[in-house]
Amino acid sequence: MARISRRQMLVAGAAVGAVAFPAARGLAAVGGPVAPEAVTQAQTPLASARIPKYVTALRTFAGGRVSGSSFTTRIAEAPQVVLPSSMYPPGHADGTWVWAYQVDGMAASWPGVTVEATRGTPTTITYVNSLPRSSRVQPLLTIDQTIHWADPLGVVKASQPYTGPMPTVVHLHGAEVQSAFDGLPEAWFTPDGRHGPAYSTASGTASNAAVYCYPNTQPATALWFHDHALGITRINVLSGLSAFYLVRDKFDTGRPDNPLRLPAGAFEVELMLQDRLFDTNGQLRLPDGSNTDADLNGPPSNPLSHPFWIPEFFGDAMVVNGRTWPVLAVEPRRYRFRFLNASNARFLRMNLTDPANASSATPPSAVACWQIGTDGGLLDRPVELNDPARPDAPKLFLAPSERADVIIDFSGLRGRSLILTNDGLFPYPSGGPPDPNLDGQLMRFDVTLRLSGQDTSYNPAAGAPLRGGSGQPPSIVRLANPATGAVAVGVRPTVKRQLVVFEQETVDCAVSDQSDGPLEAFLNNSKWNGLRDGTTTPITGSRGNTGLFITELPRVGATELWELLDITDDAHPIHVHLIQFQVLNRQTVDVDGYRAAWAAMFPGGTFAGQQCDGSFGRTTYPAGEIIPGYGPPRDYLTPNADGALGGNPAIGPFLTGPVLPPDPAEAGWKDTFKINPGMVNRVLIRWAPTEIPVGDAQPGVNRYAFDPTVGPGYVWHCHILDHEDNEMMRPYIPVR
Repeated sequence: MARISRRQMLVAGAAVGAVAFPAARGLAAVGGPVAPEAVTQAQTPLASARIPKYVTALRTFAGGRVSGSSFTTRIAEAPQVVLPSSMYPPGHADGTWVWAYQVDGMAASWPGVTVEATRGTPTTITYVNSLPRSSRVQPLLTIDQTIHWADPLGVVKASQPYTGPMPTVVHLHGAEVQSAFDGLPEAWFTPDGRHGPAYSTASGTASNAAVYCYPNTQPATALWFHDHALGITRINVLSGLSAFYLVRDKFDTGRPDNPLRLPAGAFEVELMLQDRLFDTNGQLRLPDGSNTDADLNGPPSNPLSHPFWIPEFFGDAMVVNGRTWPVLAVEPRRYRFRFLNASNARFLRMNLTDPANASSATPPSAVACWQIGTDGGLLDRPVELNDPARPDAPKLFLAPSERADVIIDFSGLRGRSLILTNDGLFPYPSGGPPDPNLDGQLMRFDVTLRLSGQDTSYNPAAGAPLRGGSGQPPSIVRLANPATGAVAVGVRPTVKRQLVVFEQETVDCAVSDQSDGPLEAFLNNSKWNGLRDGTTTPITGSRGNTGLFITELPRVGATELWELLDITDDAHPIHVHLIQFQVLNRQTVDVDGYRAAWAAMFPGGTFAGQQCDGSFGRTTYPAGEIIPGYGPPRDYLTPNADGALGGNPAIGPFLTGPVLPPDPAEAGWKDTFKINPGMVNRVLIRWAPTEIPVGDAQPGVNRYAFDPTVGPGYVWHCHILDHEDNEMMRPYIPVR
């Protein structure tokens, strides 16, 4: 009988609603049963369908953003009204307790107050971990100590939830920044002053703090900052540790008189989109094995190894700017929205619909909008989304951590109420659809405000360029031709890497035909530390750096072609720190054929592995069988038949489909992109600032305002937070 994976079970059930999984067996990685009372504080799940929609105003930041060359941000615990006030019972009227950023002395909030920085003016921020020892949040969000994590108390693979001081570290996502201030996973610090091995501070400060310097050298764009502590990013971000960071420049100033005429002031709105679950007290809830309700996630898929970790977190209560299903009243004019998908794992495919035009036979009509920017800044020209005249028109489609700069024109819609909907499958793309009445809706726009003045802002429907003209930023330096999916003229990548994205599933020893679900996910089959799993042997071709063994060592100034082959069931949002890159193309692959060729290269051997009783012992793999966590089967630095580094068989012989150019909305600079299963996903990565001309970026020549080759280095990883927390992350460092 064919093996059935947990994900296949989830997909089968998603079409009819939430799936009830059997309760966790209560076995941990080291030693016996887990006492239920030790798992988490007892919670009664709140059915998300009980939460009223569109009764709470969207929280906005215009007029209250923070700027300056130096300030302090505290990581604090505070109550916040996230649900409608009527949903909080007596004793919980203060709201939902969250961990939040308290920016520059303002109230702690989820998301934190937006930071505005000016290009060319450095910002210094002192981050202070002020989380309380007697936390109201920590007992609700169980920390699984069996995965590789920060572990401030040095317990190492404890089967019980962690109850000690919470480690945090802040990563400014998408920033060009020195690695010492990048917020590396091992740079964490705790409220009582414990430090991770990569901890760094620009100047002396309290032991529970770190001082980071951001040069702000890149063009205007929307970045975001969030927690990045090793093995608990999913916990800390789910608790509320996230905020926008807007970089302004002389073209996109954020003021009403900006040269590009982009909507500004009250007409520029940040939208942080997330999914959550709550209990009947209105508090955050994370399934962890103690839950017996049939929610969207089920219990942990591998309770023998990871008693609390779940492969992907999905909630069906949708939260925008820290409030469930909010409503925004707008004028009948153009608005600029800075979209961010800050979910743990959910992909969002959005549409703006007008339910008033719907009938039983006709779905709600779409309302056109225009994407004007990506992760790394403005596009050359706007891209129309949700074109009502084209059923196949692209939608606003964001994986976790992707951003989109969007203009919506509400003129001519006076008196209408528009719903921002979501039909993104979960897990994407093998899962089922969201519930149209729950996670299928995000927020509502009510066009009810009086027009405050003539709207003379940039009209994307006219098709005028955003770059390359007088009073505009220069056109995008093209590494890739987005129309054809080919390398741009004059661009010569110096290195090609072919890297395999792989997920290890384990077999339920009691049910031989059923997989027990994902155990770990790997980039190029490699663990965080770069050692072959269960050994002290580094991956062949790696180089040691600060206790880690690194395989990706690009030359500063170089342009490389990375080909990421996804042989898992999931799409994965891949994020590379320090740089922006360009999507080249995608192409389907004979995965079964490639997987067989890949497996045939593994030499066999005996390594540490999970046993049926939940303990760890030695497992013998015959030659020709994939060894999870071994690294690539061959020497990383020896080119294969395609001339690619990575230690894997060449992908070329297994290509089956045509080259697919990037989506029009991907035709800009990106720091995160979707790699699709069953495909090789290609990107051109350059270790130089985005505006450097092609001919001026040379291997070995540093064009950054700092030296990225010094310090602890950077990381690249999947931005499904549950994946990056469990090995789907690798260090890298540029070299000369």
